[in-house]
Amino acid sequence: MVQLSRPELILKLIVEQYLTDGMPVSSKLLCEQSELGISSATVRNTMMLLEQQGFIRSPHTSAGRVPTTSGIRLFIDKMLQFEPLSGRWLDAIQLNLPPQLPVSLLCQQAGQLLANLTGMVSIVSAPKEQGRVIRQVDLVRLATQRLLLVVIDEDGDILHRVLFYDDLIDNPTLSRVLCLLNAALCGQDWLDGISRLALIAKQECGAVQALVKTAMAQLSLDEMQQHQPLIYGQHQLMQASDYHRDPQLQQVIELLDNPSCLVKLLTPVTQDHQPKLILGRESGIEPLAKVSLICARYRSQPHGFIALLGPRRMNYGRFVPLVEAVAQQMFFNLNHLNQSP
Repeated sequence: MVQLSRPELILKLIVEQYLTDGMPVSSKLLCEQSELGISSATVRNTMMLLEQQGFIRSPHTSAGRVPTTSGIRLFIDKMLQFEPLSGRWLDAIQLNLPPQLPVSLLCQQAGQLLANLTGMVSIVSAPKEQGRVIRQVDLVRLATQRLLLVVIDEDGDILHRVLFYDDLIDNPTLSRVLCLLNAALCGQDWLDGISRLALIAKQECGAVQALVKTAMAQLSLDEMQQHQPLIYGQHQLMQASDYHRDPQLQQVIELLDNPSCLVKLLTPVTQDHQPKLILGRESGIEPLAKVSLICARYRSQPHGFIALLGPRRMNYGRFVPLVEAVAQQMFFNLNHLNQSP
């Protein structure tokens, strides 16, 4: 381990204590809970130096000190020791992210798993790139006024959507619509297929036209959703006690509802497989001033990342290895999927 100077050692103790309980740390507490072997006056003087250097600050006039973003950054870069993943977390990754999962389901499972294990917000970049090709289409009767639209793309992802229709759907209508869907969509880029379907719909009438338009609307909606990042765990942030006291944390939820700036932030950061940390104001996005992001790339072509968003005083020693492990498992799965016959 790197030999630390006295100021670095005291900063390390302050950050560790703050990450544990979120409370300001006093010189008295440091002397009582550690074996520094120096006087309380020396501790106070060192804390004054750290404050002058911008690594700690006083939240109140007579309080102890809390680390600044710069202080936490120095701690992470030079002093943080990462913990090995627990057996429970390793088992959860293996169980929830098996190699045979198609891309969309893999991204959903990974995002939900990360949120469940940490109690924080997970963000997964859009599962699909533009230009995915449709391989197979089917339309199955569920009931008199309900049909199941099934679309399988080139990655093996299967889309199931129930279509509702006010009138009775007879067999000739169902067969005609299925033929039109296959003619327009199979072997086509998703967006090109939707455009072809729109032209076909103009040439039809009655129940056939109405049903084709219903299927087209669903396909358009799903195409848009496939290019949106996946967000899990927002409710956990909203239930946190700090959320109700801090308007800035409420702005984070608004940001998650329209995450395009998060994608712009995280995409250039995750250009290699090393996990990255963005602490508070380092993001340059004001609503993120009181949260941190741990992110890692899981795919290079097309680019894909997974991230964890939580309070600045999250347990970095545990969560950085977790995000890295989930990203590595996703990377392994996608390589396995691409190599499968």
